[in-house]
Amino acid sequence: MAPERTLAGAAARAGFTLLELLIVIAILAVLVSMVLPNFVGSRKQANEAAAISYMRSWIGAQELYMQRYGLYADADDQLVAAGLIPGGGDKHGYRFSLDNPPNSLYDWWGRGDPIEPGRSGDRYFFIDATGVIRATTTGRASRSSPPVR
Repeated sequence: MAPERTLAGAAARAGFTLLELLIVIAILAVLVSMVLPNFVGSRKQANEAAAISYMRSWIGAQELYMQRYGLYADADDQLVAAGLIPGGGDKHGYRFSLDNPPNSLYDWWGRGDPIEPGRSGDRYFFIDATGVIRATTTGRASRSSPPVR
């Protein structure tokens, strides 16, 4: 009978106490709170890099569009329909638009704005026919915004 009591006593003591579980949960909460801001910051940087890359694709696409049709596209959907760039519209946490007027023969420009400022990206981008991408963190970017480095 003694061995049964020892076995039963060991079974009753198996597992974790409430205090031990609370300590583990507290440690995990501290670790998550340290890692989460880095993750969000990395995601914003990745979104911004993808937005810049996508807008740079407009440079060659607009020149090819001009050679084919004799004018610049006034919407990135036109560049997509012509097979000059992939996709279009909102992507990578940004909303893209070509803003030049229809039938533009001499100039084009466009923007990339974060869909959720502060979450999907911090910078607003502008590009024109010069191929220089400009950015600002204080609202819509324009020709007077500083260039991206």
